[in-house]
Amino acid sequence: MNLDYLKFDIRRTLRNRRVVIFAILMPVILFAIFGLTIPKDASQSGISAIAYVMVSMAIFGSMSAAMSSGGIIAAERDGGWNRTLRLTPLKPQAYVISKVILSLLLAIPPLVVVFLFGMTAGHVHLSASQWISVGLVSWLGALPFAAIGLVIGYVAKPDSVQPITGLSTMLIAAFGGLWLPVDSMPSVMKHIAQLTPAYWTGQSSRSALSQNGLDLNAVYVVLGWTVVLGCIALRRFRADTARA
Repeated sequence: MNLDYLKFDIRRTLRNRRVVIFAILMPVILFAIFGLTIPKDASQSGISAIAYVMVSMAIFGSMSAAMSSGGIIAAERDGGWNRTLRLTPLKPQAYVISKVILSLLLAIPPLVVVFLFGMTAGHVHLSASQWISVGLVSWLGALPFAAIGLVIGYVAKPDSVQPITGLSTMLIAAFGGLWLPVDSMPSVMKHIAQLTPAYWTGQSSRSALSQNGLDLNAVYVVLGWTVVLGCIALRRFRADTARA
């Protein structure tokens, strides 16, 4: 993996104001609207309600950032980058892994900003081990969304990748229980939520705050989503490169 190319990718993505606004500012605004109005003694699923909302909004931000890599891929495809790759020794797996690493790095700022806002404005008090656990699990929970971004990048055209990514992010967040607690949803919506990676990422991240400890079942489901979507992304890359 070329580190210079990775740095170039990061700078190129961060210059996109839509990514910065949607992935960092939007979760903070939503947390301020839905989280700061909650009574401090309220609880949800056995944890502080405001901490519950904070984690949900942080995941929404990291998810949005991770999926934004699809725009880079679509632009590279349009510019003939895949034809260039065929002339280099770069293996498909290495290229896909570099994009996944890019997505994970982009997922860090939203998590940090939302958690800092929750700590200062929301007065969320967690132990050091809880902050580390929820931060690490939420960060790694961006993996399936990184894979979704790759798939979109290999399927969509450059002029449509942003709308598709934005719509996909909103739908996954809404149906996955990031904007509304799943316990408050109708029965049918609860079943639909469990079919989304956002639901399981939320479950695994928020479980790090509970007294019962980390929900390993949720973690395994997130890993399963990552493997399946990663295989789809790798297959799409190979097919797209073969046509180039």
